[in-house]
Amino acid sequence: MGMIKFTVLGLSLGLFACLQVSAAGFQNTSVGATSKGMGEAFRATANDWTAAYYNPAGYAFIPDNQLGLNWAFPYLRHELTPNYGYRDNFGNRVETGVFNDHQVNNSHEILNIPSAGFLLRFPVWQETVFGLSAFEPFDYNISWNLYTPPEAYNDLVQLNGADTNRLDIPTSQFSNNLDVVAFQLTAAREFIPDKLSIGLGLQLLRGDLVFNDLTFRNNPLASPVSDRPRDLVPEFSSNDGRGWGFGINAGMMMKVTPKMNVAATVKIPFDIKISGESTLSFLMPRNTFLSPQYQPGSEEFLFTNGSLVPISANFETTLKLPTSLAAGIAYNVNEKLNVAFDVEYTLWSKYNGLEFEYADFSYPRISEYRAIDSTPEFFTSDLSSPVEWNNSGKIMAGLNYKLNNLLTIMAGASLDQSVAREGIAVKPQFVDTGNKLTVNLGGLFHLSRWDFGLVTSFTDFPDQTISGFIDLDNDGINDNFPGTYGARGFETIISVGHRF
Repeated sequence: MGMIKFTVLGLSLGLFACLQVSAAGFQNTSVGATSKGMGEAFRATANDWTAAYYNPAGYAFIPDNQLGLNWAFPYLRHELTPNYGYRDNFGNRVETGVFNDHQVNNSHEILNIPSAGFLLRFPVWQETVFGLSAFEPFDYNISWNLYTPPEAYNDLVQLNGADTNRLDIPTSQFSNNLDVVAFQLTAAREFIPDKLSIGLGLQLLRGDLVFNDLTFRNNPLASPVSDRPRDLVPEFSSNDGRGWGFGINAGMMMKVTPKMNVAATVKIPFDIKISGESTLSFLMPRNTFLSPQYQPGSEEFLFTNGSLVPISANFETTLKLPTSLAAGIAYNVNEKLNVAFDVEYTLWSKYNGLEFEYADFSYPRISEYRAIDSTPEFFTSDLSSPVEWNNSGKIMAGLNYKLNNLLTIMAGASLDQSVAREGIAVKPQFVDTGNKLTVNLGGLFHLSRWDFGLVTSFTDFPDQTISGFIDLDNDGINDNFPGTYGARGFETIISVGHRF
């Protein structure tokens, strides 16, 4: 017994020496305290309601009915030192208004990601076990304030003794709040009694997206209106939409020996068509010398008067979610100790970013904006946020040890391969700067038929510097954001489960 306790302690300390908890891309893995505490190496164990997420086949071997609730509280603290400037013919950087050479942190917020589910054994179809659950297989939330208009686009006024922008521009210029909720009906049963089970989850997916971006558009007018530093026109886009889709989550579990399980799973989420409303705001250059020379309503006046032009539109975009394949093995060393190892491969190359298609434009019909009708291709162009992501692999290892009838401890680690290994498409809306090493540590407290879980995690991304601009889709607009990125985060997971 002493040797086992020493082994468990050694493994726990070894895993805790690792750092970081975050899945590649925008996959969310914060479902269940036991599974998360074991570093997500749970597919061949899958012995509570969260098997609906990790491996539906696990339901068939669960002897009782269960009801569970789970709350994840991630806190992302990312930092970016922008190097977002153009070079002139002499190699000098031309500033755009981005906070270059200053370390900026994302907006700090403790997020709340809930999930819940239950499973019931019915004496039908050879003791088929059914379950209904709701969780978020994909989630991302980040927001940045990285820009203020330079002098050529905005007058500064004194307010309370400080320089303040004359125009009320968006303060969250780069943000991405993406939620995909799965409402899953699960069924599982033993095809070979006490040996082999198969489970299937049918998912109704709800996607919600709030995506803000800042795009620097080339001034379409000729000299002198478009002379530097007024050669670029900032466009602030805010897109708020939602949509529905379907998915399949299937798995198998085999008891190879009384002590060892093996498992395999596949998750296939289908594309979600997101539609909603957009606000497109164009910050026009301000030229106090040229503007009085042009008639209100002319293109030249519009592009020199320094106004913030608001345009409303409807949009559509397609969210292409990746398929993932996984396998796992779990071994009961004894009645107290369980160790597990999983691997997963996610086809992130399917996700190629977001392309926003706009329609039904409207704007204030006043003389100042009359020239919009003369240059519709500038004000009504579709926008895109493309990425070139790679498929990624992940390995996970974990353990749980039942100290006594009141407490089970979990520890786990995982190595997660970055989706953007070459770093060419890193941007503030998606910060994935390199391969990530994960550690989780937690406990499960047992009280009669109730289980209370608590898991904590620490995140530390590798720093990465992105140099130069890249136009991925050849539309003349840069698709990455140069600078030095760093990221870390903390996460706490609380769960409540009841067996009946």
